[in-house]
Amino acid sequence: MTPTPRRVRQSLSWTATAAVWCSVLAAAVAVALDTAFGTIAPGTAAALGSVGAACAGSLMWRAARRIEAGRRTTYQLMAAGIQTMAASFAAAVWLPDPAGDAVAGSGFAAAVVLWALALLRLPDRGWAPQAVQRRLVDGSFVGLCVLFFAWTLFARPLFAQMRGPLGEGDLAIVIPGMMGIVMLGVGFTTTFRIQRWRRRHASAYLAVFAVHFTGLSTFVAWQWLRPEERVLWWSVAWVATCAALLGVTYFAARHHKPAPIDKPNYPGVHYTVMAGAGALAAATVLINGATRGALPLDAALLGLAAVGALGARLVLTYFDVRRVTGEAAARQRRLSAIVGVASDTVLVLDENLKVTWHPEDSAWRPATEAGECLGASFLDLVHVDDRRHTQEDLRTLLDGLSHTGQVSLNVRVRDASRRWRHTETVVSDLRGRPQVRGLVARVEDVGARRSLETELARMAYSDPLTGLANRRALLQSLEDGVAAEEHQTALLLLDLDGFKNVNDTRGHDFGDELLVEVSRRIKELLRPTDVGARLGGDEFAILLRASRAEAVATAKALVARLGEPYEFHDESTVFVTGSVGIATAAEGLGDPELLLRNADLALRAAKQAGKNRYATYDAEFDRVVRRKNELSQELRGAILRDELRLVYQPVFSTADRSIVGAEALMRWHHPRLGHVSPAEFIPAATESGLTQDLAVWTVNRAAEQLAAWANGGIKAWISVNVSVKELHTHLFATEVNTALIAAGVPAKRLVLEVTEHDFSHQMNTLIAQLGALRGAGVRIALDDFGSGYSSLGQLDRLPVDILKIDRDLIAKDDGGVGPLAAVTVALGRILGMEVIAEGVETDLQLNAMITAEAPLVQGYLLAKPMDPDDLTRWLTEEPRALPSGPYDVPGPRDTPSDVPESEKS
Repeated sequence: MTPTPRRVRQSLSWTATAAVWCSVLAAAVAVALDTAFGTIAPGTAAALGSVGAACAGSLMWRAARRIEAGRRTTYQLMAAGIQTMAASFAAAVWLPDPAGDAVAGSGFAAAVVLWALALLRLPDRGWAPQAVQRRLVDGSFVGLCVLFFAWTLFARPLFAQMRGPLGEGDLAIVIPGMMGIVMLGVGFTTTFRIQRWRRRHASAYLAVFAVHFTGLSTFVAWQWLRPEERVLWWSVAWVATCAALLGVTYFAARHHKPAPIDKPNYPGVHYTVMAGAGALAAATVLINGATRGALPLDAALLGLAAVGALGARLVLTYFDVRRVTGEAAARQRRLSAIVGVASDTVLVLDENLKVTWHPEDSAWRPATEAGECLGASFLDLVHVDDRRHTQEDLRTLLDGLSHTGQVSLNVRVRDASRRWRHTETVVSDLRGRPQVRGLVARVEDVGARRSLETELARMAYSDPLTGLANRRALLQSLEDGVAAEEHQTALLLLDLDGFKNVNDTRGHDFGDELLVEVSRRIKELLRPTDVGARLGGDEFAILLRASRAEAVATAKALVARLGEPYEFHDESTVFVTGSVGIATAAEGLGDPELLLRNADLALRAAKQAGKNRYATYDAEFDRVVRRKNELSQELRGAILRDELRLVYQPVFSTADRSIVGAEALMRWHHPRLGHVSPAEFIPAATESGLTQDLAVWTVNRAAEQLAAWANGGIKAWISVNVSVKELHTHLFATEVNTALIAAGVPAKRLVLEVTEHDFSHQMNTLIAQLGALRGAGVRIALDDFGSGYSSLGQLDRLPVDILKIDRDLIAKDDGGVGPLAAVTVALGRILGMEVIAEGVETDLQLNAMITAEAPLVQGYLLAKPMDPDDLTRWLTEEPRALPSGPYDVPGPRDTPSDVPESEKS
């Protein structure tokens, strides 16, 4: 298994703990073997102290695990110092004297080093090299000065008096003692340098020093053969101080969260302590020189060590100054680089508004007319038209009347090239800050942004091709007119006739040139108060501040001007006309969108009236359009809502006086709109593209009715009206065949009626589709024959089985018979087609068709459209419907319906 850093640390800690306890247990065994029963020897007391210290160190190591990772190492170092001291003391107990003294001195010195490292690391979560160096050097200087004072004047004479010259065993005491004093200085100075955990740090270093002092005192008492009681009491004190340090660790474990507020730093106290330590060392030299003469070698070495610490502090200070100076220079260079490429500059002003500072490397520099900046008044840098309000705003700031402590100025400022720059200047009052003591003006050049905003505004409210206003600008002008309640407002909406053909044949570039020329002609007619706009494509608008009569006159002139020839650079001439719709404020001032819609409806009316003309808004036309739109929307769900039904108008045979078939006619009853005439909803369905769905639905209902008749023994056929659009789709023939197969009805029972005027488009395709349907067995009828454009040659080509003579050929407005009725019947007979005379509404017309030997007749005189149940009942109960005499017609059905013939759709 690959060792991880965590496993390595655990192994080392367990090894060190085992070594400590081996040493302690060895000392306990050695003392026990050498001690008589019922007595206590100095070694026994020392061994008991080392056992207590080792226990405290183990508990402290365990308690440190509860501290956060960043600070755990500090307390583990303290615990390791206690363990090291306990193990060294225990080793000194069971080892011989020379070796025991050496081990004890080394262990005590190592413990001091560990504690010093812990105290240096305690203020931080990790090792901060620069901070640790300064704490160590400052603390060492203070500790060495105190040690120099205490050793030279007190400890050395006392030691010489009591012990004489230093022996090897004494070094194990003196050296750790000196290191402890230095450690005390490190902890003392560090406490004043840190800003957080100051009390905790003071408690920790005092507890550490107490552990070191009591442990060393226990060793001294045992080493110098003091009474057993004194050794025992020092051992108890040693264990007690270890317990106190353990309590500090438990306190840190329970309150390990960071302090919410940093405490203030006390640099004055710190440097006073250092100066006092230096003065104490100097006074020691003077006192010793005055009383004892030259310094002994050991004292001199301590003095040199203190001087070395002070020299190291000066070296660190030199590097600190050098580093800070370099960082300041780097920040200055960075600031200069940033300011140099920025579009703004910074000025510092005094209370008299004079410029006291300006960055040297800024991208541009404000200047007076004489080219000055520093020492000049800020008002002299500002354009004369902006000086008054600038002075008022700055005076408000200087008088403390600004709640935010700053003012914003939109002023023009002269630069060194004597150009006026549009700026946004923010002036902040920083007179209360000692680093500034003035007003700071951040002057930002916004000229490029102003130009961009102007260009964007122009692009947002104008058409890029023609230069006219766009739809947004037009609506804004309309809203302004509404807000001003301008009732003398008219809107002209213009659309070019035939522009798409020009675009398709000559290309879009040529079309753009045409639009530019159209916009030029529109501009010629505009007055200063008018607004011309291009809404998109070839649609234009003109907003007039004029009356209705003036608007009509302008529209008339506009139509005439647009109708003139357009000559282009390639010497080509194009003729394009325009249609204009007019709406005035009386119809829609309250809503700009409504006024635009009314003008669009008027334009639509002009288009439908033949183009190249103008039309004004008509409320009746608006109602018709709204009605058609509403019908188109409601018709989309009529099949699913089961609102449609079929009625059937019978077709009579003049040969046997019977009903041979019926024409299926669609009816629509809406829950809200009521009965809707086919004359309304069929055109709406055609424009909405719904005729395919309606035709398929009609064929399916007709097939179902034919199946019902076949089951009742009725052999009548049903005709269904279809348009050319359905016949041009390949799916319609499939739908027809599917409906007939599903109903189980012979195809010949179904007749598809196609209106004659629909045959003028795509004749070949239509003939192929009709031929396919006819080949499947479905019969084809040519409806409204005589009202369209089909020639006799085309009639011979068409795959048609039945001719339905248009009503206009049979009937006159006065109820008489048309002169071409008999001729048309004879024509159908010659072509081998069945002929149906539709629109028979008087007795005279009926008798004329019988006389002309028309095989089939249909009309309101004979029967109006009826429900399928009524027709089925008639076919079952009264199969002979026509009388045999020329004028004897059925009584119950001899009155024409009040529904006009246009209902047949």
